[in-house]
Amino acid sequence: MEGKKMKKMYVIIWMLAVFVFSATSFAAYHHEGEKDADKFLAVYPDKAGTKLDHCALCHSGGKYEKSQGSFVSLGSCQWCHYSYGYDGSGNILDTMNAYGKAYHDNGRNAGAISAIETADSDGDGFANKAEIDANTFPGNSEDGPGKKTAPFRVYTKAQLETMPQYSQFLLMNTSKSGDFYAEYSGVAVEDLLLDAGISDSATGITVYAPDGWAQYHPLKYDAAPEMYHVFGTYPEAAYQYDLEAETWCDYSAASCKNRKHNDIISVSGGLKMLLAYKRDGVYLDAGVLGASNKLDGEGPYRVVVPQKTPGPPDQASNAASQNVKWPYNSQWDHNAGACTRSATIIKVEPLPEGTTDIDILEAGWNYVEQGKIIVYGAIADSKSNGGYVAADNLWIRAVIHSEEKGDINAVWKKGGEDVTEAGDQVIWGHFYVSP
Repeated sequence: MEGKKMKKMYVIIWMLAVFVFSATSFAAYHHEGEKDADKFLAVYPDKAGTKLDHCALCHSGGKYEKSQGSFVSLGSCQWCHYSYGYDGSGNILDTMNAYGKAYHDNGRNAGAISAIETADSDGDGFANKAEIDANTFPGNSEDGPGKKTAPFRVYTKAQLETMPQYSQFLLMNTSKSGDFYAEYSGVAVEDLLLDAGISDSATGITVYAPDGWAQYHPLKYDAAPEMYHVFGTYPEAAYQYDLEAETWCDYSAASCKNRKHNDIISVSGGLKMLLAYKRDGVYLDAGVLGASNKLDGEGPYRVVVPQKTPGPPDQASNAASQNVKWPYNSQWDHNAGACTRSATIIKVEPLPEGTTDIDILEAGWNYVEQGKIIVYGAIADSKSNGGYVAADNLWIRAVIHSEEKGDINAVWKKGGEDVTEAGDQVIWGHFYVSP
């Protein structure tokens, strides 16, 4: 390891390490109000909680022309909201991939799922059923059987807290749920990506939450209002206070104390995109899925983006009265909508050639409970500081206590893997120790 030769000496007994990922253990990735997943799962119940149990099974991303010859690409969630609209006024078929359209055209029921099994919806040479069996998307020609999982790295809160820490006070401007000022603390997302070994080929990230939400961010500044960038800073903002606004904006945070209207908000290093885990000094409450299939809470991690165009907190869009100082304005910067709550996955795009997405079963609600987040995609294949998990390799640093020699530094090395009849993944290996 790192140039240091180690004597391979087995530790008294072989260590059997079993990592079980059971599909029945985790909640599915269903969007609020979603009604079609049950039809798919009626035919493929073993796909519950996997990456196929997601909006992207049937919905695609898209792009629009912001100026002549200049296009903005959006992920499946953002494209659906842009094209179909929050009010459902658009054409839902415009948001679907080839598999989704085939499902729709064949009846939009469980029978439709079975009817299109032998078809090759995305034209990549594999039948839909073969792709589903392999946990690859039947509506995405860039995904298919035979591809290996993209490089990934899992971070715990303890690991994140050893990285450079960042705090910033800012306005979280929402469209409906109530605006507020707060100080968020965590790590700058750019620092996290650099630590993960982001590739020179990377162009952006997509952040996922276990309720099905996904948000795309370009790495570099993009003039499009909804494109909140990862690297670099955001414009300096002024504190906006009005007594009337207290009816829709929460100014009660301790970090608001002694601030006055139009005071410049000074942040050392400038406002940045954060992976936050504290709000006003308190760890974020873990998100939970409510009875209405709606996410409540924002932790343990929230991606926080400042306003690209600083402005005051405006009235909620659904408020009965708009005859106020700052009525709702759809053209104002409602940055809170791009601040993914309970984030568990950061996908660095584009995926390396020959690779496919991780299985979200491994990074869903269990990651919320365990305080973990995974970064995968266009990142380095290896990482030398701390435990490291790669697509085809696994080693873990450990300390073993023995009565004879006390604490012994060791490395657990993967020996092999298998899949049980129940579909659980089993990984086994043994320890090596220094003499």
